[in-house]
Amino acid sequence: MILDCDRTLWDHANVSELVLPLSCVDVDTVQDSTGVRVRLRPGARELLRELQARSILVSIASWNQPDPVMAILDLLGLRVYFTRPKVEPHPYKERTIATLLAEIASEGIVLRPDEVLYVDDRALHLRRVRDALGAIHVLRPGADLSDLREVVAYIDQAS
Repeated sequence: MILDCDRTLWDHANVSELVLPLSCVDVDTVQDSTGVRVRLRPGARELLRELQARSILVSIASWNQPDPVMAILDLLGLRVYFTRPKVEPHPYKERTIATLLAEIASEGIVLRPDEVLYVDDRALHLRRVRDALGAIHVLRPGADLSDLREVVAYIDQAS
C-alpha cells in the first residue's frame, strides 16, 4: 500500500510551506515555528498499526520537500511504518511510484500492479498512476473514503 501525505495522511494541503523547525503538539499534531498545525487524518494511526500487524508493506509517495515530511513522520513516531518512503519535489507520482516499486523489486519483493493500493486525495494523480503503471487499486479520501480505517475493509474485500 502506498499513501500520499498532504490531505491524505494528514490534513495540511502543502507541508513544504511549513517553516522549520517543527514541534510536537500532541500524539497526532505537529506545528511549525509560526504556529501552523498539521494533524493526522482520522484513522491514520490505527490504519498503519493494522497494516503492520498484517505484515502489509506500506510506503509513501509524496509531492513535497523531504525535510518537513520526514520531520512530521519522526515527531509523530510514524517513520517505522513505512518502507522506502518517497518524497520528491515534483507532481509526477507515477515516476515516484515506479521508482519505489523498482527499488522494492530489487530487494526481492516483486509486486504486480493489481497487488498495489495507492491512496491519494487528487484524482489527477490516481488517474496518471493507473495510466502509467497499470491496474493499481486506487482510493481517494473524501470520495471513496471518509476515514482511513476504511482502507482495511477495502483490502479485505479485494483479497
